[in-house]
Amino acid sequence: MSLKEPSSPIDEKQSVDDVKLSVPEVDHDAEVGYDIYASTKDNLVFTPAEERVIIRKIDLWILPCFCLTQGLAFLDKTALNYGNLFGMKADLHVTSAQYSWFAGAFYFGYLVSVEPSTWLLQRLVRAYHTGKIMGSVCTIWGVVVIPGLGLMTPFWWRIREQPYCFNGVAGIVGGFLAYGLGHVTNAAVPSWALIFLTLGAITTAWGVYILLMLPDSPVTAPFLDDRQKAIAIKRVAENKTGIKNKTFKLYQAVQAFQDPKTWLLILAAAAAQIPNGVVTNFSSIIISNMGFTQFQTTLLDIPGSIIQILSLVGSGYLAGKFKNSRAILMFIGNAACIIAAACLTYAPQDQKWGRLAAFWFTSFSSVGFAMGFVMVSANVGGFTKRQVTSAATFIAYCVIQNIAGPHTLIDSEEDIGYPTATKAMLAGYTVKTACHILLGLYMWYENRRRDALADASGDDISEEERARLAEEAGMNDVTEFDNKYFRYVL
Repeated sequence: MSLKEPSSPIDEKQSVDDVKLSVPEVDHDAEVGYDIYASTKDNLVFTPAEERVIIRKIDLWILPCFCLTQGLAFLDKTALNYGNLFGMKADLHVTSAQYSWFAGAFYFGYLVSVEPSTWLLQRLVRAYHTGKIMGSVCTIWGVVVIPGLGLMTPFWWRIREQPYCFNGVAGIVGGFLAYGLGHVTNAAVPSWALIFLTLGAITTAWGVYILLMLPDSPVTAPFLDDRQKAIAIKRVAENKTGIKNKTFKLYQAVQAFQDPKTWLLILAAAAAQIPNGVVTNFSSIIISNMGFTQFQTTLLDIPGSIIQILSLVGSGYLAGKFKNSRAILMFIGNAACIIAAACLTYAPQDQKWGRLAAFWFTSFSSVGFAMGFVMVSANVGGFTKRQVTSAATFIAYCVIQNIAGPHTLIDSEEDIGYPTATKAMLAGYTVKTACHILLGLYMWYENRRRDALADASGDDISEEERARLAEEAGMNDVTEFDNKYFRYVL
C-alpha cells in the first residue's frame, strides 16, 4: 500500500456501488483471517447454539490466559507496595524520595519498551505467532502484557463481550499472599524479598505456559475446527475494525496522531495515572497511616479489590445489555472516584473508617480504565493505527503514573493524611472525567455528522447493509476515518 494514501474520512458522496473504491488496496496475505472470511462471508449461516459452543471454547482456552497474565502483571507491579509494608525500605536503607524513584523505575521499562513490543507483535508474526511472543516476553518480564492483551482482545471477542479486568482478583490474592508470607519465620531471606521471589517464580512459570498454549488468533486455534474458525472470524469481523494486519502502515500511524480520540485518550490516561501511581505504590502506607497494624493493612487492602471486581463485572454487564452505554458508565465510575478522593482530602482525620471506605471506592477508577481500552479496540480501525493509539496511551500511563504520581506523597504530611497526594488524586480524576466526557461527545457528534452526510448524498441503504459494508472495509484493514460506513460505539 502506498504511504501517501489519504488519512481524511472517505467522501460521503460516493455511492454504495462504489464501496470497492473506498477500500484501499491491501495485501490480503497480510490480513490475518481474510482468506477464511472472504470465502465464507456470503454463505456462512450458523445457529446461536453453534456460536455458544465457540464462545465457551474461547472462554475456557483464551480467557484464563488473558486474565491470569494481566493479574500477574498487576501483582508484579504491586510487589513493591507489599515489600514496603514489610520493611524493605529499612533493610535497604532507602529514603522516601529514593523509594518514589524505585516505584517509577519499574515503568521506565514500560516507557522505552511498549512501542517496540507492540511493533514486534505485528511484524514478527510473519515468522512467529503473537502468542509465542507474548509468552516469551511474559517469561522474561511483563512489559508487553497490557498493550499486548489490548491488541489481542478483539481477535477473539465481539465489542459487547470485551470488558474484563483481573486486577481485582489479583489484588485479593496478593493481599492474602503478602499476609501469609509476612508470617514466615526462619527464612533465608526477609519477608519482603520472599514476596518478590514468589511472584517472580510464578510469573516465569506462567510465561512458559503462555508460550506453549496461547494461539495467535482463531486462524491457528487448535481447539476450533475449520467451520468454527470461520464462525469465530465472522463474529469478530462484526466489530468493523478488522483482526490483525502483518504490515506496518505509516499513513495509519500518522493518522493516529491526527485523531482527536487519540489525544483525549492520552490526556485521560495521563490524568488517571496520578492517582493510580499513589494507590498502586502507596496503598499500604496510606492505610497503615490511618491507624492500622502491619497485618491489618494487608487485609484491609482487599475490600478495595472486591469493589473493583464488582464495579467491573457490573459495568461490563450493563455495557453489554444497553447499547451505547459505555461513555455513561465511564462517567459514573469517574464520578465515584472524584467523590472518594474529595472525602479522603477533606474528611476529618479521626474518621478513619470513613476515610478507609473512601479509599476503597477509588477502585471505581478501573471502570474508566478498562472501558477506555475497549474504546480503542471498538472505535479504532486499522491494525497499525490501533497499535499506535494503544502504545501512545500506555506511554502516557507510564510517564505520569510512575514519575509524577509517586512523588506526590510527602513524608512531612504523614500526620495530616498526605493532603498533597489526595488533592493530586482529586485533580487527576476530575481531568480524566472531563476527557472522557469530551470523548463521548466527539464520537456522538461524529456519528450524527456521518448520518447527515449519508442522507444528503442519497445513500439510501438499510442499517444491515451499512453494517455489512463497514464490516468488509474493516476486514480490509481500513481505518474508521476512511470507512464511511463505520459508526462509533459509545
